[in-house]
Amino acid sequence: MGRFLVALAVASATALSTPHADAVPSGHWQVQPCPAGQKALWLPRVDGIGTDISCTTEEARNESVKAAAESGSGARLLNAAIAGAQQLADQSVKAEEPCVVGAKAAIGDALGTCVGG
Repeated sequence: MGRFLVALAVASATALSTPHADAVPSGHWQVQPCPAGQKALWLPRVDGIGTDISCTTEEARNESVKAAAESGSGARLLNAAIAGAQQLADQSVKAEEPCVVGAKAAIGDALGTCVGG
């Protein structure tokens, strides 16, 4: 069951983070550096389905993932798997690439938000 959830999370994250071929990138990345000692990391949501990205430490992210795993909640465990998949997918995002307005990404250690114009 665990492998199935990880596979589902990776497939979901890929589908959510990759624009369809007919989608027209219409924005550019606005990159905001994180404070010293922090970097942009995807975190599993505690209440509800999904993930969030913010500037935080690896230690805080690891604690969040650990709490999700120990919660006994399938939704939280799935959120943690998706957060990990999103972090991996963001390794290929480059600040100079076009993007879909509203998208968020970890660009290096910085927080990226796709804006129009």
